[in-house]
Amino acid sequence: MDMERALEVDQVPPPIETKSGSFVYYTKGSASGSQLYCRRAANGTEPEQVLIDTDDLSAQYGYELKSLLISDDHGCIGCLVTHIDGSHSGTETSNLMLFSLKDNGKVEHLQTLDNIFNFVFGENDTLFYTVLNDKLRAHKIRYHCIGHPQCNDIDIFVEEDDECFVDITRTKDKKFHIINSSTLDSSEVYVFSSSAIGTDTSDSVNAQLLRRRQRGVEYYADHYEGEFVILTNSPVNDDSDVSIGEPLPFRLMRAPSALPSSKNWKPLLCVADDERIEDVEVFRDYIMVSVKRQGRPVVIIHNRVSKSNSELPLPNGGNCVVRPDSNPQFDTSTVRLCFSSPVHLESTIEYNMATQTPHKSWTSTPLHINPDDYVIQHERASSDGLQVPVMLIRHKSISLASQ
Repeated sequence: MDMERALEVDQVPPPIETKSGSFVYYTKGSASGSQLYCRRAANGTEPEQVLIDTDDLSAQYGYELKSLLISDDHGCIGCLVTHIDGSHSGTETSNLMLFSLKDNGKVEHLQTLDNIFNFVFGENDTLFYTVLNDKLRAHKIRYHCIGHPQCNDIDIFVEEDDECFVDITRTKDKKFHIINSSTLDSSEVYVFSSSAIGTDTSDSVNAQLLRRRQRGVEYYADHYEGEFVILTNSPVNDDSDVSIGEPLPFRLMRAPSALPSSKNWKPLLCVADDERIEDVEVFRDYIMVSVKRQGRPVVIIHNRVSKSNSELPLPNGGNCVVRPDSNPQFDTSTVRLCFSSPVHLESTIEYNMATQTPHKSWTSTPLHINPDDYVIQHERASSDGLQVPVMLIRHKSISLASQ
């Protein structure tokens, strides 16, 4: 059997769909191999609308698509693009094409903004974008009113430290914008209400600092239902600016929206001493926490309503590598995880967070073997007084005693 056949994907999951207002958005491939960005009415009464075809974007404008966002009111599409001819090569910047979007799915070009690194929509026909300095680091965030000349844009944040990299994102519930100024080993995060700025370019952004920079301390924030959720490795009861030598374990904290500074942070979820929090994702009623327990993955679902914690059953008893798939929907009880193991290629499982049970899966296996025929187990071997973790994989017909 050749390698190509051996690595064939048995099952491919359908595109991830995002419901927003009265529409469901998704992407799919075309017969020509291009990417189609589509939507349909959430009630299923209207035909599919193809909003952007990457082949058309290339043929009509000479651009290659990097990323795409839809505004909150569904009236604007933002396409971050680069020139097909390579004129953006070496600059790491892109152009931002803005299109008006009608209810019938018709798209019309509005304007193109130059020298953009990244962007995110605001409310009321506004957006924010980052700009690179001469060292190719994003150091500035600018505010743009859609349809107005780019020369009227104003700076809302400028980072003077050349070591820092600046980004602007939005919380999953779309209530706040987040400014993150980070280095390789530190964070400084500011937040401001998404509804606090209008279409007047003289409007100012009243951003609140969550915690001042401290070497060795990183933190990340999201928001839901009146409070911020913060993942941080900051020291307990320490808000100084003294550098931290050895990185500390991450903790999951919470803070009220009106008082988000670190002095108001309280523990949200605690893990055992032998566990390490690696990632957090927020949903309306749940928080998904990815944890390592003695080197093996664990996924904890925190139910915000019942205040209870439950673990998702992982494939092969947790003898696998697990990572969250893209889960853009905030108001959902379904989450996708990707996993792989010695007897699985990259595969996908959808879980119901309310019941902590898998309800859909798309799996692939190398050489199309039956994973149920194999046993995967973790052991610890002693070497010079050290306990070394070892993974053993064997067919069920072979016992350890016979090896």
